[in-house]
Amino acid sequence: MPGNVTVGLNGSPESFAAVRWAAQEAVLREVALRIIHIQDWPVPPGHVEHVVSSSAATAAHTEPGRSPKYEDLLARAAAEAEQAHPGLSVGAENVTGVGLASKVLLAEAETPGGMDLLVLGSQGLNRLTGFVIGTTSLPVAAASPCPVVLVRNGGADRGERPHRSERPARQLLLGIDPREAESEAPVLEFGFTEAARRSCGLQILHAWSFPPMYAYAQAADPGLGNELAAEIETNLERVVAPWKRRFPGVTVRTTAVAGAPGAELVYASPDADLVVVGRRERTRPVGPRLGHVAHAVIHHATSPVAVVPHP
Repeated sequence: MPGNVTVGLNGSPESFAAVRWAAQEAVLREVALRIIHIQDWPVPPGHVEHVVSSSAATAAHTEPGRSPKYEDLLARAAAEAEQAHPGLSVGAENVTGVGLASKVLLAEAETPGGMDLLVLGSQGLNRLTGFVIGTTSLPVAAASPCPVVLVRNGGADRGERPHRSERPARQLLLGIDPREAESEAPVLEFGFTEAARRSCGLQILHAWSFPPMYAYAQAADPGLGNELAAEIETNLERVVAPWKRRFPGVTVRTTAVAGAPGAELVYASPDADLVVVGRRERTRPVGPRLGHVAHAVIHHATSPVAVVPHP
């Protein structure tokens, strides 16, 4: 199923929230939805590895000698997606592999011509503790070649966007560093494209802090901070200007604030349907890892979070 939105299902409320979010995203992208469950190796006797659709899954798990556990989960998720979005092409399958589910998911993501977007559920406790990231979501978000969206149960359905008359217009939130605008082009493109699909606004936020060398100079000249802030805001507008021209239908608001990037994005996240952050693709000696900004947002943002790889 090339060019699809893929969502991981493990039976948790968070994974079903991810399915709902992914189904809406597939509709917006006009592509198929693929629901997958990762089955540890070896496969139990009599297990059916592939379920083509919800109706096929329902028929399959009624046959004698077949375990209904995974098939029921897949059938239920597919049926909910099809019912919510008539006409959406939904495929559901159990994927087998050796090792952790994260490795199997990454192998699926690296398949040529495969998924455009991977959606996973992430458990949230409360605003203080944020996401509880296990052995699957974090390593997948840190190494996936395609964007990964992490969805919390309860906040996920905000991405389904009811009719405008039912609620005020919302926005997407995107964090960038203007100094790395060229390498972060995939992040900007993802954010602008998603905002255009949703016909909603886009807030682009850059958080900055004074270099250590400025501490004494600022004490001597308090106006220096205002000058530096104005220069940063001008540079941010310059970076965003070409994207505004490319996406004239997207209403953009740029904000430059003094503070820690991760914390500022988390503070702004309650007003966003989706928070978009970047993640460098280069591999470190200890393997792929998330930067501190993406890590903070993943753990504490109150909205779904998209992690977009970039050079």
